[in-house]
Amino acid sequence: MIEVEHLTKQYGEHTAVSDLSFRVDSGRIYGFLGPNGAGKSTTMKMLLGLVKPTQGTVHLFGKQMNDKNRVEILRQTGALIESPSYYGHLTGMENLLFYAAAFGLEQKEGKQRGESLLKELELTDAKDRKLATYSTGMRQRLSLARALLHRPKVLFLDEP
Repeated sequence: MIEVEHLTKQYGEHTAVSDLSFRVDSGRIYGFLGPNGAGKSTTMKMLLGLVKPTQGTVHLFGKQMNDKNRVEILRQTGALIESPSYYGHLTGMENLLFYAAAFGLEQKEGKQRGESLLKELELTDAKDRKLATYSTGMRQRLSLARALLHRPKVLFLDEP
């Protein structure tokens, strides 16, 4: 599912990630542990093609992450990296419907999937409230719903 070979990221003289290699098979849970600044978030951003590696390769689903197939690969992933962005003037459900459309889900399927995830993540009572009124924890759960909305094959969670 995921193969990383000799992944390195440098910012000027600072090496954020140095010669990292690993493999994650389908159906497995894999985690990074380390102190702040160890390169965990940078690694996940490189896996998602959000940051270009200085050196090394990333393969997801048997395809090398590059500019040519990045979008195709990302359609199969879900991610919650750093602070998620939302539209505070929209409700929780409206936010999910917006992202469902962006993921290419039909409106009916997006609504059904959104309702199911909101129930599972205990946000049903807040689905019609403006996001601006959500607590931090509620926003995190809504972010998880968004990451799962299109049934990704792999899920990346930064500081879950």
